[in-house]
Amino acid sequence: MEKQGVIKLEGVSKGYGNNLILNEFNLNINKGEFLTIIGSSGCGKTTVLKLINGLLTPDSGKVHVNGEDISVVNQIQLRRKIGYVIQGVGLFPHMNIRKNISYVPNLTKKDDKSKIAAKALKLIKVVGLSEDMLDRYPSELSGGQRQRVGLARALASSPDILLMDEPFGAVDEITRKLLQEEILRIYKELNVTIVFITHDIKEALKLGTRVLVMDKGQIIQVGAPTEIMENPKTDFVRELIGA
Repeated sequence: MEKQGVIKLEGVSKGYGNNLILNEFNLNINKGEFLTIIGSSGCGKTTVLKLINGLLTPDSGKVHVNGEDISVVNQIQLRRKIGYVIQGVGLFPHMNIRKNISYVPNLTKKDDKSKIAAKALKLIKVVGLSEDMLDRYPSELSGGQRQRVGLARALASSPDILLMDEPFGAVDEITRKLLQEEILRIYKELNVTIVFITHDIKEALKLGTRVLVMDKGQIIQVGAPTEIMENPKTDFVRELIGA
C-alpha cells in the first residue's frame, strides 16, 4: 500500500530578484518519514523548509500540507501545527524554560493551565533534561541544553510535522552525537514526520529514512541511505559521500 503524502511541493519556483533559487521543484514527503536534506550552501535547502512552513510564498507552483493548499489556509494556524527548530534555537531570554516550552499552548489556549504545565514537565523529560531545568533561564543553560529546550518547545503544540534547519550545527561533536540519538528516539516514540536540513553527510545518512541531495536548486538524488551510499548517481553525490 502506498504511503500517504503529508507534504507535497508541485512545480514550485522561487527566486530573489534575478536569482532563481528553485525552478519547477517537485517533492513528495510521506507521513512518518524522516527526510534529511543535504547540499551545498545556497542550494535552496532552507528555502524548501520555509515554503513548507508558509514563511515564504512560491512565485509559481503549489505547496500542500496534509492535503491542503497552504496558500488558502490561515498561515498562523498552519505554523502552530508545524514544529520548527533552527540552529541557535531562538529562545525568549526573559522567560524561564517552563514559559518558553509553554509559549504556543498558552497562545492557543486549547488546554487549561494545569494541562499545559503537565505537558511542559513531560516534554522536558522527553528531550532528556531534568525537571529542575524548568525554572532556569536560557542564559543558564549550555548550547546543547538550549537546543533540547528548543526541540521541546517545537513539540509542545503536538505537531504532526517537525521541520529542523541545521539544528545541531552550533554544538560540539560529543553533544551533537547525543542530540542525534535523542532525535532518533523521539522520532520513534512520537511518530512525527521530520524534515531535517544538515550540511553533514554522516548526519544525513545516520538520521534519515530517506536522504535528499540538492545542488543549485535541483534534486540530484533521493533515496534510502544505503541507496545513496551504494549507488551515487553523479560525481557531486560521490564527492559528498567521499567527504
